Amino acid sequence: MEEYDVVTIGAGGAAYPAAFRLKQSGYSVVMIDEKGIMSGNCLSEGCVPSKAIIDTVHNYKIMKEFSHFKLDYKDIIKRKDEVQKMRYRIHAEELEHAGLKIIKGTARILDRHTLEVDTAAEKLKLKFRHLIIGSGAYTYVLKIPGAEYCITSADLFKIDPAVKAVPESIAIIGGGYIGVETASFMSILGSKVTMIERSDRLLTDMDAGIVEKLTGMLPEMVIHLNNEVKSIEKSGDKLKTTIINENGEKNYIVSDAVMMATGREPLIPQGTEECGIEVERKGIKVNSSMQTNIPHIYATGDVNGLTPLFHAAKRQSLVAAANIMAGDTQVERFDSDSVPFTLFSIPNMSFVGITPEIARERKIEYSKVTYHMAGDSMAEIRNETCGEITMLFDGNLKIIGGYVIGNDAGDIINEIALGIHKGLNARDFAEMAHQHPMTFEGLDSAARKLF
Repeated sequence: MEEYDVVTIGAGGAAYPAAFRLKQSGYSVVMIDEKGIMSGNCLSEGCVPSKAIIDTVHNYKIMKEFSHFKLDYKDIIKRKDEVQKMRYRIHAEELEHAGLKIIKGTARILDRHTLEVDTAAEKLKLKFRHLIIGSGAYTYVLKIPGAEYCITSADLFKIDPAVKAVPESIAIIGGGYIGVETASFMSILGSKVTMIERSDRLLTDMDAGIVEKLTGMLPEMVIHLNNEVKSIEKSGDKLKTTIINENGEKNYIVSDAVMMATGREPLIPQGTEECGIEVERKGIKVNSSMQTNIPHIYATGDVNGLTPLFHAAKRQSLVAAANIMAGDTQVERFDSDSVPFTLFSIPNMSFVGITPEIARERKIEYSKVTYHMAGDSMAEIRNETCGEITMLFDGNLKIIGGYVIGNDAGDIINEIALGIHKGLNARDFAEMAHQHPMTFEGLDSAARKLF
């Protein structure tokens, strides 16, 4: 039986930052991962490859306003694959330099200090002083007739994906971030897109007011709300999706492809609950220091369901490492309020901290200032003048939240997030000379409205 100071289940963003930090500090560390490589789903079929496609398509949208040309989707896929392979090479070099080991296999927790790894060749038993469960999440697929005809995000974004051409028409089941992002780039590339969402709006886990503003700016698509998918079946060389609305009325959508984008579920390792680790509906229960109810066992990233984002997983991983090095005491905590989120639809939408909807729910009084992209130089240069920057400040004019729709949203939101994390106020933003001509100027322009 091998013994380690720290074992991680997973080798993605929820695990490897802690593994590197702990290894550098003299701990014996091993990572266990089903893929046997460092990256997690973000690189294999998630944020990196999807954004490689979306960023190219976004630039194409800007360019085609004044130039008539077509993009070959195979070239987009080729570039996406190159980015993924490049990242894998970099990770392999980092692992070798750090002297870190990954065991390829599936982990089963046997007790509070032992687990078993099922590899292709054998079953290994490992003892650990500390355990970090960073096993991530998996794509949830509706259990309906014909689900086997659907593609998923993996079919679009993994290396050498199954989908190598833009379908003439596509039905996307699910109005979450994966569905909306895919619908955006597919529509711009010429596919006739139909979205199906069982709730009364898209993006139900985001601020309704912000989503309403974004929805009107999305590329052309048909959206069916309050509809449940009952089945998918072959109809000649196409697929027929049967949906039923809230009134019980049946409708049919015929398309060349159907995508299942119904969310992700935490991947709970075998033996988790049996050894006494508490699991809630959304994932493994943790405190703000990423500890489970068993202090030397941590759960980070998507598996705990707190903030299912790669950058949040990385931060949680480092919080766990710090607390392990402090003898499982709570010296660092995860600050979810300052973690930004970006929806890479076209246009982009980002938010962080307290949104107007959250403020109303919590009865938080705030001042709100807005800068409209219609008056922004860089937005005009890029012909993307829809959208806005909105910042929320408390009674002491301390920044508590904000959102951005449109040009450079994913970049700008980071400065608002840093302001929340560091407790900056409106005057801090107002007195900053943001570079011209960049949409960041909207931050000081908006803040000056309060003075």
